[in-house]
Amino acid sequence: MGGGDHYSGTAFKLTHDSWTERILYNFCSKPECGDGGSPQGNLVSDKRGGLYGIGGVAFELSRGPDGWKDTVLHDFTCGDGNGCEPYGLVMDPSGNLYGITTSGGTSKECGGGCGTAYELQPMADGRWKQRVLHQFGANNDNMAFPGGVLILDNTGGLYGIAAGGTYRSGVVYRLSRGAGGEWKAAIQHNFTGGAGGDNPSGGLVMDKSGNLYGVTVYGGDSNCACGVVYKLSPSANGNGNTQRCTNSPATTEPSPPPNSSSTTREISTAPPPPAARAAPA
Repeated sequence: MGGGDHYSGTAFKLTHDSWTERILYNFCSKPECGDGGSPQGNLVSDKRGGLYGIGGVAFELSRGPDGWKDTVLHDFTCGDGNGCEPYGLVMDPSGNLYGITTSGGTSKECGGGCGTAYELQPMADGRWKQRVLHQFGANNDNMAFPGGVLILDNTGGLYGIAAGGTYRSGVVYRLSRGAGGEWKAAIQHNFTGGAGGDNPSGGLVMDKSGNLYGVTVYGGDSNCACGVVYKLSPSANGNGNTQRCTNSPATTEPSPPPNSSSTTREISTAPPPPAARAAPA
């Protein structure tokens, strides 16, 4: 997030043979940091070797004869419902970019907006067009303040994490595109707190079978509540997911006996009926 020639962050390359670092770009090289600064999240690469990321703006880094060039694709103004504080990107096979903003948007439930999910689409004239796919906190969706980097499944669905949920301990959600092009958000899992984990963080990973993996900041072992590593598997009947948590004991406790360094719990988490869901805080 910091460092570099202008103390606003860098993009870098580590060469595998000796892990030698090479600085590709120093952010905030333009007046008023018009090229972005304090980058967060990940970089994604297109077929041409261009790099895309987030640093207050969505940017592309492209290689040229004189080094790497920064091009701003979209500036998040925090107005018109387009969101504030973007974080991370994912690219689909067509070259469209998807991401979240951790605040902003049109919802009134969170004061300054509960965040958004959006798409950036390349246009024929070289510009990029933003489309907001979901306003968190709107229409009683029971979610707010998304985090981490979205991931794509093989049908074009998007998965992510957010605060809120039935137990106020966070959720995993899915965004899916309808036949008419509209997007719909659905909670896939409500974290229960305690042994089931609390406050998911850091995004998700999906395996070839469609199982999801992630971590929570809190919950787990009652002696520590230091977080869990979890796995979400789609239920056979499509109603909710099954969560499996591996909880590491507190490092200040005595070492456990062999073969008991972690505890594993499986929790059935079919979504409760709509009436049981609390409104966003």
